Amino acid sequence: MIFYIDTTDFNKVTFAVADKKIIKRTYKIDPHQSQETLAKLDEFLKDSKVKQSEIKKIIVNKGPGSYTGVRVGVTHALALGFAWNIPVEPLAKEQFMIK
Repeated sequence: MIFYIDTTDFNKVTFAVADKKIIKRTYKIDPHQSQETLAKLDEFLKDSKVKQSEIKKIIVNKGPGSYTGVRVGVTHALALGFAWNIPVEPLAKEQFMIK
């Protein structure tokens, strides 16, 4: 299963998981409270009934977009990849099949 993170929009975060089907959710966040991103991640995984152990790769949107937003997403993706011991791949928004 592949996990997707997009924080390029300063006011929202989008998560998706893709395996046999795609589950995607977008959440509004306070741009000055980047820790909200992790709370929304936890909410997304619970709502999607996805276990962290099922995720085998993280894809993060590297832009274009908000400078701070991109940094938040990439930092979260790298930290999760390190913690979960799975690869992280940065891609530009136009390379994604998840729209």
